[in-house]
Amino acid sequence: MVVRVVLWRLDERTPPVDELRVRLDELEPLIPPSSFLVNEAAEQIGMLVVADDDEPPPAQLGALRDLVGRDPDLYEEYETVG
Repeated sequence: MVVRVVLWRLDERTPPVDELRVRLDELEPLIPPSSFLVNEAAEQIGMLVVADDDEPPPAQLGALRDLVGRDPDLYEEYETVG
């Protein structure tokens, strides 16, 4: 299993966090335990993806990238242990 953490720090070049939060409802839901992430106070949006090792990133990642308008500030992948 792998865990992917993907985050965008929003700024004046991106849509505001409240607008993006509403637009998340338009995307197909992620399969739990994966989830979209929103931190309004820090003006960040992202996703946490839990998947099999050989599974590609979900289509929602590209859709969220399109909504924000640029590549994420953080994209990290971790192997699960145990």
